[in-house]
Amino acid sequence: MRLSNQQKVIFKPQWYPRDIVIDGPVYGGKDRHTAEVYAFYLGAVLDFRWTPIVVGRVVNLKTDIYDRGDSELQNTMTITPGENETEQYCLFGKCHYCNEEETVCGDENNNIEGVLIYIIPGQLAKRRSPWQRTYKEDKRAPWEDDMNYCKSLKGKMENIRLLDLIDVAIFDYLIQNGDRHHYETREERVVLIDNGKAFGNPNKDHLDILAPLYQCCLLRASTWERLQVFSGGVLTELIDRLSKNDALYPLITDKHKRGVERRLLVIFAVVEYCMDREGEKMFKNL
Repeated sequence: MRLSNQQKVIFKPQWYPRDIVIDGPVYGGKDRHTAEVYAFYLGAVLDFRWTPIVVGRVVNLKTDIYDRGDSELQNTMTITPGENETEQYCLFGKCHYCNEEETVCGDENNNIEGVLIYIIPGQLAKRRSPWQRTYKEDKRAPWEDDMNYCKSLKGKMENIRLLDLIDVAIFDYLIQNGDRHHYETREERVVLIDNGKAFGNPNKDHLDILAPLYQCCLLRASTWERLQVFSGGVLTELIDRLSKNDALYPLITDKHKRGVERRLLVIFAVVEYCMDREGEKMFKNL
């Protein structure tokens, strides 16, 4: 979408209530809209300044979207008669997986929650993640079975890129985004876009998202120092305070908050494992 001031944004609508539990693989289900907002604040708090600006909004599919949209946008919407001469407006949008068979509709007043994601200007390069999943139940990726997998990457990839991907793994593990099959770079730095597959199941922690950390046993010293600041419940409390003015607050449930704090402790344990193995040399100042 293009706003009135010519800024380009992506609109992601709400598909699920916040308390739904997504069963199945870590990449299962549709995007969770508030996960994008939470990811923005998490990136800011951890000083991973590679996440796009995201804000939550409640919009009216008729007056805010259909009536103000051009024909291309209107053609991605459906209108069906309702009771008492009302009309129901639904949206399927335009994206890789969007289709007319799967629409999202507003409430009785045609209001719907969604998030606006600012499109980062400039050229983005798309690259395949070395830790990409196969997305097939009967086929595993090499990294899933080879604990020495990182050795094959160290000769092919600069340390700064490897450290970026380890930071990304920590970020993704905290929110349980296991769908990072590709990553984007801008001016050779990784950017954290497309975070909607996070917060599927608050009771499950997919440890393999942390594979870049426990296989490489490398970490930026600044990332480690930053993580230690947020122990004891501080991380989710701070994000909660920062996001209170967002239109969709609260962004996640208390169960998901406890999940974030639990995973932070797991990250600490993995770093201790790596320190036992590699000592202080695992920390890099890049």
